Amino acid sequence: PLDEAAGVGSATGANRGRADQMGPWVLRVEVCLGSQLDRRAVVTEVCGMMDKARMWAAAMIGVAALVSMGCSTETARVRLSYAVEPTKGLPRGMNTIAILPAKVGPTTDARWSDICADLISALVNESRSEFGTAVRVSDRRDTQITFDEADLAAAGMSTGDPSRGGQLEAVQGVILSNVNVTVEERIGKQRTITGIDLGAFDSRYGRGGHGAVQTGEVETVSRHMTVQTSFKLVDAANNNVWEYYQPPMYSATEATKASPIFGSSATAAELPREDKIIASLVQRGAQAFVSRLMPCRITWLAEVESSLNGRCAEGVRMLRGQAYAAALGHFRAALSESPSDDRAAFGAGVACEASGQYQEALGYYRQACAGRDSADYRDARDRMSAYADRIRE
Repeated sequence: PLDEAAGVGSATGANRGRADQMGPWVLRVEVCLGSQLDRRAVVTEVCGMMDKARMWAAAMIGVAALVSMGCSTETARVRLSYAVEPTKGLPRGMNTIAILPAKVGPTTDARWSDICADLISALVNESRSEFGTAVRVSDRRDTQITFDEADLAAAGMSTGDPSRGGQLEAVQGVILSNVNVTVEERIGKQRTITGIDLGAFDSRYGRGGHGAVQTGEVETVSRHMTVQTSFKLVDAANNNVWEYYQPPMYSATEATKASPIFGSSATAAELPREDKIIASLVQRGAQAFVSRLMPCRITWLAEVESSLNGRCAEGVRMLRGQAYAAALGHFRAALSESPSDDRAAFGAGVACEASGQYQEALGYYRQACAGRDSADYRDARDRMSAYADRIRE
């Protein structure tokens, strides 16, 4: 810091305080300008220059922070759960089912064969325990059965001539499935502020000068997962296919996002575990199939984010508090102000679904899809289209 010997002792109190903190700046300018200049003026000039730089840098950081925070939107996670009635049901007398490991596609890890079968088994057992469905699952370890899917001829534990097919002992039905999983990872680029130069001023000691921001590119990673499944229930008595269903292809995308201020590159290790996401997509397909045969519980976690509309934000806050009627009122008010607000429409759909207004929910989900193409919106619309008329009261 400057002291009396440096000749700044006569500076004003305000400037003295700042000069004590910026001694190196003052000394550098003093050497450049020469001793003939008034040192008090130099201190004042440098302090003013630094104030301008701080204000400019603060403004830049503030703008970047607003971008980073998404302009303070509200978010809510709502867990939805309800039971649906089957569309077809099981054949008469089918009370024991064998669930075989799924066939997997060329890009699919072999472990998804057993995982898919386990998910189906869990859904069937849940229907048995919660809704009293008169069916049990035959343990695969006790029914080591091999099928030729072309003619479903059984070997080993089948009665009759295996070359002509036969009837499985103590098993009236068999569920067969196929799973094809595709995972794609992509590396992208994103710009971020890497530095702020407070000393980039013009040659006239800051008059009309400005700071400088350095930016650079950092790497981002995205992972896109798609799951295609198909299922069939075969009547073991006659080898006829009782029910076949191929759900739509389900997909999910996860991506890293660098901070706009001093962001850094990311790797795939920072993404959520893909196994959990793929399992949820496989389960959705299995759930849709099993629900055609027996009562089934459908669960879904909705993630709602508000728009910049204040009524929409208030609606999301009400969702967090499970005040669904109040939330719906706020979302409707937001839509009356801006009918194209897709986030308000989606929030209204979630509020309706959570409060049992399923047809109204479907209408709002369709409105959200019309406003913006979003995988979450499409999934909600398709789920309500499939289940709205089948939900148990």
